Amino acid sequence: MTKNIFDRIFAITLLPLLLPFMIIIGIILIVVDRQSPFFIQQRGITLDKFLFSIIKFRTIKRSSIKSREKSIFFKSFHQENISKFGSWLRKTGLDELPQIFNVIKGDMSFVGPRPFMISDLKLLKKNDYEYYKLRENFNSKPGITGLWQIFCNRNEGAKNLIALEKIYEDMKSFKYDLKILAYTIPIVLTANNTDAVFSTSFFPIDSSDSIQINFVFEKSKSEQLNSDEYSVKLAKNFWINAKSLKSKNNLKSLNIKPSIKQVRNNKYDKI
Repeated sequence: MTKNIFDRIFAITLLPLLLPFMIIIGIILIVVDRQSPFFIQQRGITLDKFLFSIIKFRTIKRSSIKSREKSIFFKSFHQENISKFGSWLRKTGLDELPQIFNVIKGDMSFVGPRPFMISDLKLLKKNDYEYYKLRENFNSKPGITGLWQIFCNRNEGAKNLIALEKIYEDMKSFKYDLKILAYTIPIVLTANNTDAVFSTSFFPIDSSDSIQINFVFEKSKSEQLNSDEYSVKLAKNFWINAKSLKSKNNLKSLNIKPSIKQVRNNKYDKI
């Protein structure tokens, strides 16, 4: 409840400051692409959870959109149909600005898991059913930014998505959200937003002072239980409270190994 109140008050406060920029961006998109600068699209955490109609700037020419998606993380085939201004919007993440209205409405939070469009959710369910089902256990509202949106490695697909969303679900707090919002600013200023169309690289992390979190994904097939170990690395200690994270390892099919390691000068020392 407190987070919902903060989100709405903060969004209403920001709206007068952001509205002129959104108007300017909208006018430029009309001139460059000769189409409506906005579109509304149904998105959600799963096909049944937190479904809502998202508001975004239209960066892809309407006539070019085809059902060619084979991955929810890579859609480079759209590149030829996006203007230079549209690509800049996507790389900065400024195409997400109209979602402030979704925050005011209560559909979204500033910080939370990434909402995907319906066709992407169907692909996720088809290609990575176990990871799709894990999303049903998360209770955070979709976010404009979030841990995965900042630190994602799209090359590692759904496993990376669920691992980072699991960390956020366990660690979320008002203070943690403020840190994520603060970390989002340099991504916008440096146009380093990870994007399915243009960018497959993840935001650089200082390897001399980072933290590694080890996961075990357990999958049941017939009477066999298969374990798949996986690790993610996040920037600096303030992102993770190791003691509290260790105590939260009871998700349905996703367990965190007790070994959380801090990386310093390429040497691993257990916390």
